[in-house]
Amino acid sequence: MTRRILFLAAVLAAAITSTATAQSVWIGGRAGTFGAGLDVSVAANDWFILRAGTGGHGTYADLTSVSGLAENRTGILTFPNRIYTLGADIEVGNFRIGGGMLYKDQDPYYAIKLGDGATIDIGEGTYTEPEVTRLTTTLHSEPWAPYVLVGFGQHTSSGLGLFLDAGVTFLDQPRLSMSARGDASVLRSRQFRDDLRAEQRDVRDDVGDLVRFWPILNLGVRYGIGGRDRDDRRDRERRRGRR
Repeated sequence: MTRRILFLAAVLAAAITSTATAQSVWIGGRAGTFGAGLDVSVAANDWFILRAGTGGHGTYADLTSVSGLAENRTGILTFPNRIYTLGADIEVGNFRIGGGMLYKDQDPYYAIKLGDGATIDIGEGTYTEPEVTRLTTTLHSEPWAPYVLVGFGQHTSSGLGLFLDAGVTFLDQPRLSMSARGDASVLRSRQFRDDLRAEQRDVRDDVGDLVRFWPILNLGVRYGIGGRDRDDRRDRERRRGRR
């Protein structure tokens, strides 16, 4: 809670300082690989944008249809409960490049849930529900991570608009782990523990160095409030220059 208060205070201080110069603030919502959350941007000048956002908020994604799972299974990706971002964008027309830091309070995980009588291969073994009811893969990393992105859609124009961010977060000390739920006597058995370790090694080998990166793909809608539009300022400056 203390970290959250300090974060919000820092964002508010930055917004107040910048707004005193630019008098332009935009607020919106976004959804994507950061889960669902809010996005606030403040124009320091015509091309430099300060941004802060939140994500997570208990968001999850049902990946059953894209995971190639057999019948009677579901695959759910659960995002961290809270994600905070703080960064800046350089804007040229409708194109932006940016970067910053991300903080997450939990690690994301992907859980395969088995329905009644479903089977699953783990390592060298095959297990049937209720022997195994759930297999979870968690991506662990340090809570802070830098990110870079490219974006489309202005954060310095007034009114309602859409924006898209695409990029990557560079995770610090990432690693994968696997765990299971089900019949306690099965889960405690030596055979199952060996199979789970083998499955974990296979997943790590398949993922390789990609485990170091968390993709960014967020779509959002934003609305300009409480200030003058960049184009309006330019028009006024142009008119003053003609006098």
